[in-house]
Amino acid sequence: MKPHYNVVGAVIIKDGKVLALRRSDGNESVIHKFEFVGGKVEQGETPEAALERECMEEISLKIRVGELFNSVDYEYSDCIVTLSLYFVKPLSGYELKVHEEEKWIACADLDPSEWAPADGELLNSLKTGYVQTREAESADDYNIIRSVAYTVMHETFDETTPQGQVDYMINLFLSDEAITENKCKKQYSYRLFYLNGEVAGFCAYCPAHFYKPEYTEGTFLSKIYILGFARRKRITSRLLDSLRRPVYLTVKRDNTQSINIYKHCGFKIVESVSADIGEGYVMDDFVMMLSK
Repeated sequence: MKPHYNVVGAVIIKDGKVLALRRSDGNESVIHKFEFVGGKVEQGETPEAALERECMEEISLKIRVGELFNSVDYEYSDCIVTLSLYFVKPLSGYELKVHEEEKWIACADLDPSEWAPADGELLNSLKTGYVQTREAESADDYNIIRSVAYTVMHETFDETTPQGQVDYMINLFLSDEAITENKCKKQYSYRLFYLNGEVAGFCAYCPAHFYKPEYTEGTFLSKIYILGFARRKRITSRLLDSLRRPVYLTVKRDNTQSINIYKHCGFKIVESVSADIGEGYVMDDFVMMLSK
């Protein structure tokens, strides 16, 4: 009977690219193939402790182990392995010790034939995009929200918005106090999106009547911001499918690109609104609706 080993691997992703390490030893099926940093779980070790040890031994990397991504049983010629992959957060720099090459590969470009067979079995979910969402609940979560908003809003609005307005809006609408008040008084939900374990964006929504009393049904989607690397991964469409219809949102009247995207999703312009938000800044928006 072939020996059986429990093996762990670290999925390290940055800006939509995964860290791949090429092996310099092993049998014919794995040598010179890419793999996730990791190794065998020793007797008495937890998978998390084994992964922390292996990352330090192989690439001098200190990590924080996150969620289990996936696992697979694979039979090699000389053994059977149960490989469990975890999303991890690097807490230090790293250096190669036992591998001959490192490469950051875009998840969409992952090719299982270039990887050790067990590792390659688990690549498809990363290629298509493993999306998770969770409710934002802590001050750290709110900091993530503001960081995403800062990146996306400056990228989108700097050329068409008066100087200072983007930062003013972030401070006005996304402070800890504003988020807490919206959650308590208007039943807002703030949700974080993750793509392949990496923060990908956030959304905020509430019952539509809190935006306008005459909207007696449905949902007001106050904000949805997706970072560049995570766009075109159906995150927005999955969210819309989960919301109670009709769905209302506002979009800047001169933001033609976003208007066309929402129209493609089925939204229609229903009215124009203007709002004085203070400090001389005005928001001129269209209200768009996705019907039942």
